[in-house]
Amino acid sequence: MTREIASPLDVIFRARSIAVIGASNTPHKWGHRMVNRPRRTGYRGTIYPVNAREKEVDGLRAYPSISDIPYDVDLAVFAIPAPAVPEAMAECVAKGIKGAVLITAGFAETGERGKILQERVVQIARDGGIRFVGPNGMGIWSSASCLNLCFDEAPRAGKIAFVSQSGTFGGLLAQIANMKGYGLSKFISIGNQADLKAADYLEYLGEDEDTGAIVFYMEGFQDGRRFFDIAREVIKRKPIVIYKAGR
Repeated sequence: MTREIASPLDVIFRARSIAVIGASNTPHKWGHRMVNRPRRTGYRGTIYPVNAREKEVDGLRAYPSISDIPYDVDLAVFAIPAPAVPEAMAECVAKGIKGAVLITAGFAETGERGKILQERVVQIARDGGIRFVGPNGMGIWSSASCLNLCFDEAPRAGKIAFVSQSGTFGGLLAQIANMKGYGLSKFISIGNQADLKAADYLEYLGEDEDTGAIVFYMEGFQDGRRFFDIAREVIKRKPIVIYKAGR
């Protein structure tokens, strides 16, 4: 695995601290889930809620903005409306954050205006050296740091990595795997793949010491040729299962 992909993805999947942008005290909002889920399910790092109107979120001190956090932050989690994402991404760049997970929807999946907005976010992130998951996804689970953004209850740790293009379908299969006793090393809801693509995750997981087998649920590939070139090498070391929906 090249350091080009390992270093930025380690920041995401082995994050020692996360900032939740759009953190909320309102149950059932994504901003609340992104703070509450990792807190309840054993995340081993530090959580910094970001909310300009709250002093505390879920019992943790809240900060008005990313720049107000007086500590280093590995990973930013976005749970704010799509139009606010570019400015927040630029603040993350200024803060020196190198990884992000964009839960936020309202980008390329909505049409041309959303596509233009998504391209703007990608450009800001790339210029600033940030790699990100999503947007329009459910988040991630990583056994390496016990970081759970996806599920009400964290999966049991195991050797299977599960990468899903459908958050709902992927979440259902992850729950079934848990009930049947299969543990996960990673769960990744990849969303729109605006920045990180399926091939990037495959390259990373191919060398990930926590992963022994890799499962994909895919509806379509943006980087099919590169994906299968990498798969030909990874399959020599680890099994790959792909469920391709549709045609």
